[in-house]
Amino acid sequence: MSKARSKSALECGGLTPPSSTGGSTPVMARPGVPSQSADKSAHSIRRDFRAWRASLPTALERDTLLWPEVIAESVVVEASRYLHAELPADFPSRLTAKAYHLYPCHRHFHKMLNRSGNRGRHNLYVYMRHWTCGWLKRERYALFKRLPWEYALGRALPAPRLNRAVERT
Repeated sequence: MSKARSKSALECGGLTPPSSTGGSTPVMARPGVPSQSADKSAHSIRRDFRAWRASLPTALERDTLLWPEVIAESVVVEASRYLHAELPADFPSRLTAKAYHLYPCHRHFHKMLNRSGNRGRHNLYVYMRHWTCGWLKRERYALFKRLPWEYALGRALPAPRLNRAVERT
């Protein structure tokens, strides 16, 4: 029977033995791994971030770190530029209010906004484009008819075409 050999701390990438100067603070043996003093600053950064995040006013902002006011304004500007028309001034606030209302109430909406990476932000854009299209259909049907069908599905609008007179030489 062979005896299992235990690896030393140095072989496993653990801590180095205390220095001969009598220092009791362990230092990491591997390069690129922070020492304990760096850990303290990282800990304080995390603690500050948690405190800041907890200070955010709504659950949607605390959970997702999304700012619905900015996304709503972006969606309205996108549609108004495409249509070359002014949309009602209250559209961004209505979109924002709807997002804030649905987030705690609807499990699926909550789940879609809490997805990993940028998918939660993308989903909020999709929902807001869909809502904008629905409101345009109900309140300004002529503008709604000028939108591509994909916008009702939440897809981004194509870049607006520039009306330039083509010069012939």
